[in-house]
Order: sequence, then structure tokens, then C-alpha cells
Amino acid sequence: MRFFNGDEVPVREHVRKDGAGRILEYFGSHETVDLEPQGFLVEKPYAGARINPHFHDIDQFQVVVGGGGRIGKKALAPVTVQYADAFTPYGPIVANDEGIRFFTLRAMASGGHYHMPGSRHEMPGRAGRNIAGALDPHRPPPTAGEAVWEELFPTQDDGVSARAVHLGAGCVWEAPAPVGHGQFALVCAGALVDEDGRHFGPEALSHQPAGGPATRLRAGEAGAIVMLLSFGRPGERPGSNPAQLAARDPGGYIARDEST
Repeated sequence: MRFFNGDEVPVREHVRKDGAGRILEYFGSHETVDLEPQGFLVEKPYAGARINPHFHDIDQFQVVVGGGGRIGKKALAPVTVQYADAFTPYGPIVANDEGIRFFTLRAMASGGHYHMPGSRHEMPGRAGRNIAGALDPHRPPPTAGEAVWEELFPTQDDGVSARAVHLGAGCVWEAPAPVGHGQFALVCAGALVDEDGRHFGPEALSHQPAGGPATRLRAGEAGAIVMLLSFGRPGERPGSNPAQLAARDPGGYIARDEST
């Protein structure tokens, strides 16, 4: 499991009628349709940035790391995580005066999205789960060498989970292997240090595939908070099975701009 800092990944400028932003591509490309993991950071640093209601054909996590606003009627602030099953509409996302910055994380890539309400006929059935949670800003920091887990929303029967591990200074941490279709690890505060002495600070991201070996990392002198976001086990639910997703038509999306 390799971490990447934000200054190590490709950056794409993103210009819309309401403002200009950036997309930092940590894993995959936001325009590519394949079965590889996809993780990118969307930056919309302008007031009132809006993302209209829509859905995707794959499961995904989104993590707000800067700015804020609301998604539907729910408030968004750092660090909030939202999970949505494939074919589950959400939004609108409306930024506050500071704009908004959020990660989009997927076990398999999507090449576009489907606007709502006009794409309801593209949904194969009823909407699925739409779950949110947030880091507790009042949790006391762990002591040196200590690791404390925080569950951000209840772990689901198929393995979908959002947890954070709070690491005290110098704590050696072994990331647990994912039980479902892989997991992402996102540094939310502090820093991790690998065996070569490289530091991975806030917004460093890694992906661990299903069945991969455990990874041991050490927290830096200020400790670290690392969010672990695990996808569910593949099943018959639309959008969760790689074998079914392999047959997707890359040209079949209603819209291809992944940051909307």
C-alpha cells in the first residue's frame, strides 16, 4: 500500500461558468472507464460552487477536506465522509463562501454521471444506501505510541465501513486488510513515516486492494489521524460486481464531467 502526497500527482485545471478549480488525480483518471481504483481530489475554491443532483453506476466515498457547505439538507464540513451505493442519487452539493474541496474514491472507475431527476429511467431499481459521518473534533489526542479507533458510521453487513485510527507520536500502525473490494487510507492530520523515512502528511492517499498484505507505517512526532474507507464485498447488487461492470459502455454516460 503506497501513499501519495498531493504534490506528487497529476493536476488538471477545471473551468466552469461559475468558477475555476482543479482536479488532483491520485489514482486513475477521472475520465477513464476501467476496473482499476479511482481516487481524485476536487477543488472548487469559490463561493456558491454547486454540483447538481446526480448518481453514478459504481459505489463511492466522498470526503470533504476543505471549505464546506451542504449536500441536500445536510451540512458539510471538514472532515465529513459520505458513502453512496451505485445508482443512488445525491445532492445538490452547494459550497459555502470558502468553496469546497473533497475527495472522490471508488474501487472501480466511473467515466461519468447521470443527472437527476431526468435519468431516473437509468436506475435498475430502488436507490441504495446513502450514509454519512464525520471525525469527532473534540476527541482527545492519543498518548505517544497509542492507537485509538473511531467508527464514523456503523459497519455494514457487506463490509462497507468508514473508520479513523488516531495514532499517538511514534505509534507503529499495521493497516488491516480489507474484507471487501479494497480500501482507501487518507491522512487527515499529522503525518505518517514509511521505512524509508518519507513523510506523508494531510491529504496523502493510498489504496489497498482486496487480499493485499498488511502495511506497517509509523506516525510522526505529531501523531496522525488516518481515515480507512472500505468497500463492500462484490455481490448481485447493481454496481458492486466487477464482472458485470466490465460490460459497461464508456459512451453511455449522460455526462462525462466527473467533478459535477
